[in-house]
Amino acid sequence: MASTGKCRFCGAVVRSDEKQCPQCGAANESFVADTPRSVFLPKTIEELKEYCAERGMPLLRMRFFIGEDYRQPRAFGIYQDGGDFVVYKNKSDGSRAIRYRGPDEAHAVNELFLKLLEECHNRGIYPDGKPTTRSAASTSRSGKTGGGRTALIIVLIFAAIIAAALLFGDHHKKGYYKVNQSVYYHIGSEWYDYYGSSWHKTSEPYNIDYDEDYVGDTFSSGWGVSNFKDSSAYEDYQDRHSSSSSDYDSWDSGGTDWDSDW
Repeated sequence: MASTGKCRFCGAVVRSDEKQCPQCGAANESFVADTPRSVFLPKTIEELKEYCAERGMPLLRMRFFIGEDYRQPRAFGIYQDGGDFVVYKNKSDGSRAIRYRGPDEAHAVNELFLKLLEECHNRGIYPDGKPTTRSAASTSRSGKTGGGRTALIIVLIFAAIIAAALLFGDHHKKGYYKVNQSVYYHIGSEWYDYYGSSWHKTSEPYNIDYDEDYVGDTFSSGWGVSNFKDSSAYEDYQDRHSSSSSDYDSWDSGGTDWDSDW
């Protein structure tokens, strides 16, 4: 059940299942993953990285290598090779099984994403939201599926609220901003700027125009900075804001069937 709190920016009441404040659009620092956000399906390698980072997944321990052609035994991974996307599994003997190779990034990402969820579910971890259980006897007695429809409607309503917050009144978008020739990155309630060849935590840029200065969340090498998501500052942010990392503390990659093709 969702809890409630107050937005630190405007003081409005915010539920824990709202990713952003419904009044001012600021990021909700108390947002939890077991909400409509959990049904988010990543379609690109970068989105899959973000999905895992939001949930504090220790990918190295889990043996998932996203965006990397990892060659050692016992590994799942995805990477881009020219115009193709490659999804692979390295078995315990070091041999490689290719799950998919082709130009469809969304399909490739989905293949690895489903395997990631399968490995999590096998260990009792549900980054996509815990499954709901209903009594079979109760269902047969009622002969109705109204509860399922109600649950779906609720999910759709929450998704619509989140979508509306993203489309209307979001003046604290996550991503890169260019302010007076300087490049900043905004995430959660934190700001970072780039100087001395690295990213550093800073205060909100002075005189920022959230609409005019926003340049998106996709990195461009033409800005003269490094990718924030590859920085130690981003890793530190993930460590401090990961609400579910404890779920993975006991992860043992030995629980994976490394001898099968997939």
